Amino acid sequence: MRLHYYRFPEGIDHHTKYLNGAERLTGECFKGRDSCKDCEFCAAGWQECEYFRCTYAANVVYCGTVTAAKQLLKKFGGSAWTEHCERNGTVFEVTPIELGKNNSRFKYNHHL
Repeated sequence: MRLHYYRFPEGIDHHTKYLNGAERLTGECFKGRDSCKDCEFCAAGWQECEYFRCTYAANVVYCGTVTAAKQLLKKFGGSAWTEHCERNGTVFEVTPIELGKNNSRFKYNHHL
């Protein structure tokens, strides 16, 4: 199994990280609401609300594909990597994801 991750570079705004897939750790609504349930402005959720602002977001994003990680690399810079896992979930190798290279074809030297 392969898990792909991306790390934002220093200086990226937390709300920008949140809008690009990072987990929201803290945030606030400029309308003073605690949730979206009663808000007519954000029926689709916090991410769609124009009044919500993420004040702190995670720095690492799980990307489902190498393509998604490369898109973030192109957009923001930073770094990306793939963790290669055994069937039991332990990581046996970490390889960098780089622009301009084929990172999707990896030949394992042992059977998983």
